[in-house]
This record gives sequence, structure tokens and C-alpha cells, in this order.
Amino acid sequence: MIMSSTGTNKRENIEQIPKEEKMGGVQKAVSEQGGVEGQRKEVNVGDYANAASLGRLLKDLEFPTDKNKIIQYVQLKEPINISKEKKQDLINTLQYNLDERKQYQNVSEVARAAGYVQQ
Repeated sequence: MIMSSTGTNKRENIEQIPKEEKMGGVQKAVSEQGGVEGQRKEVNVGDYANAASLGRLLKDLEFPTDKNKIIQYVQLKEPINISKEKKQDLINTLQYNLDERKQYQNVSEVARAAGYVQQ
């Protein structure tokens, strides 16, 4: 957990995670970064809106964890700036794509397994 100089948990700063309505700006900034010489993209994000929504939902989940705990956590979580329909779409994607035998180490692994991010 990262603490700021005021002693608050930085994970609570939801402004750092882009909202669905700001995804166009995020995609534009990432595209511009990709065109800068010396800047290398480490991953390709196929779906910024879903990757950001998944990050918001899982930001406080304790890792490592498995598929069932991830899905149960998302089902019980009250979403911030995420519609109920979007949340249900995310749950369906997680149920379909996550491996029941795997222990996921962080949100990034979950996003890759869900198909929102490719390395």
C-alpha cells in the first residue's frame, strides 16, 4: 500500500483511474506516446474502457487470488462510476476467460486473462 505525505492511501484516489467518458482522451494520449521516438509500449490495451473499469473494481482486492474469489468480489463490490450493465458484462467476461486452476497475482494478470490487455 502506498501512502501519501498526508497519510492517506493513494489507492483511494479514484481520479487517477480514467472514467468511461474520458477513454477517448486516454486512447489519444497513448497513441501519441506510441509515436514518440524512444517510447516503447509494454502492452497493447485492446479495450481501455473495460480495462479501466476492471481496475476500479479490483483495486482493493487482496492478491494472489483465484477466479472464484475474483468473481465473488466483483459481484459484491458497489461500483464507482460503472453502470450495472458494464459490471455484469465484466463478470460474464471473467467467468468465461479466467482459468479456475490459476492463482492471479495482480489486476494486470486478470486484465490479460480477460482479454482486455495483450503483452
